[in-house]
Amino acid sequence: MLNSVQRPVRARSAHDLVAHGIGQNIMQGRFPIGSILPGDAELMELYGVSRTALREALKTLAAKGLIESKTKVGTKVLDRNNWNMFDADVLGWHLEMDVDARFLGWLFEIRQMLEPLACATAAMRRTPEQLKQMDRALQAMFQCETSRQGFTKADLAFHQAILEASANPFLQSIGSVIGAALATSFTISSPVSSDERFKEVMWQHQAVFDGIEQRNPVAASEAMSDLILQAAERVQVKHVESSLATVQVHSFSGVE
Repeated sequence: MLNSVQRPVRARSAHDLVAHGIGQNIMQGRFPIGSILPGDAELMELYGVSRTALREALKTLAAKGLIESKTKVGTKVLDRNNWNMFDADVLGWHLEMDVDARFLGWLFEIRQMLEPLACATAAMRRTPEQLKQMDRALQAMFQCETSRQGFTKADLAFHQAILEASANPFLQSIGSVIGAALATSFTISSPVSSDERFKEVMWQHQAVFDGIEQRNPVAASEAMSDLILQAAERVQVKHVESSLATVQVHSFSGVE
């Protein structure tokens, strides 16, 4: 079994090397869901690490929901519904594989659920400085008409600035998901691949910014929803052409 297991290419430390290697092999099905991982001695030999490094890596993977250790049973690979899909490593290991349409659809679905809400909340709560951060990112996007890498970096900064302005730590935690979705979708079809596409994408981002600047939650939310749908269509992710729900947004300041 171990001969077919993929070894990681690079890692920051012995602990990271093992966590990355086992995590990636789980994603790729070399350690199938429901299976029991090889014993400590085999894993230590495979990755060339100490028992201490192995145990720390297994603790990390357990915290991410990938595995569970039980006395007299061993370390079991858990079902996907236990995995922390908001974790940057878990997302990264997925993206190191060939991402299928279903996984990409999940990314767009969670964005559609949460980012319009983040925009609406940011429109109500943003500070002048946060608005300046969004504007700087937006202007950087305008200057990257022919640079996919530069555009991706500026676009992510724009979306992260919106999450920051929402002042909600739960919304802020989805930054890794947005980053993964942007990087993957831009690899398939970049907004800077044609003048017409670039202008359309920038018009959509400008509409999001305008809604937040004008403290108009409805406009900001609808603009972000349209932006995400257009991005999904650009990479040929199918969606139902109807609104799932209309959500009223309320700002809660705490318990009185």
